[in-house]
Amino acid sequence: MTILVYQLLLGFFVSSIISFFSYIYHLLTKSGSLAVITVGTVVCAFGSWQTWVLLILLFGSSGLISILKKPIAISNEETLIAKDQQRDGWQILANGLPAIVSLILFYFTENQLFLIGYVSAIAGATADTWASEIGIVSRHTPRSILSFKPIAPGLSGGISSLGTFASLVGSGLIAGAFWLLSSLSITQTVLFFWIPLICGFANSLIDSILGAAFQVKYRCSICGQITERTEHHQLPTLKLSGLSWLTNDWVNFISGCLTVLLSWLLVYY
Repeated sequence: MTILVYQLLLGFFVSSIISFFSYIYHLLTKSGSLAVITVGTVVCAFGSWQTWVLLILLFGSSGLISILKKPIAISNEETLIAKDQQRDGWQILANGLPAIVSLILFYFTENQLFLIGYVSAIAGATADTWASEIGIVSRHTPRSILSFKPIAPGLSGGISSLGTFASLVGSGLIAGAFWLLSSLSITQTVLFFWIPLICGFANSLIDSILGAAFQVKYRCSICGQITERTEHHQLPTLKLSGLSWLTNDWVNFISGCLTVLLSWLLVYY
């Protein structure tokens, strides 16, 4: 119990520092900062230092990419995506909850299946974030993952060669870091490197498929632009396709859950 309290305090302190600077640099909203503190505290309390490092890699790399991307002008991005570039609490929790649940299950069972689920979820969140943040600056027009028709940059369901490569590298960063930090033997390489790598990359593909097929999209009655926002040109938009309740946050959450389940299946079989 003493160790758990110590880890809770340590996690709260470190994650508070991270969330503070992220808020100062306009990477997080107030609710996003609180969510980062919550997620960081829980991971530090129920996980090892390796799992904590993976979370820092996710937040750190995502924040660095956002900062480096700011000078690049991206036309229409802010008017297409459902939310601004600052991540709010729901976005953080949607990406973090599947990982947290798997980590807590590992804490109480010590079954490595759940640890791999956690790593895979973090790899998936990193892959999806890198794909979105880096893919948006591609010089080539993205295409729908389902129809392969060109779509506006920033819309869910679109993929590009740059974004796809970025998602693979992001997933590899987490999988490789955990494998190196854990000093695993050769016999454990498949479980602790390849499965998180594959599942993390699969997360970004699942996210794009759900975004293209089921995420709600709207059309502006003024300019005809397809958007994820309920308002465009300060007027309500018209629903075009998708499920009304399935926003990008829900897509991220469902993708994370499916990624964890996929990793469990791969480990089990």
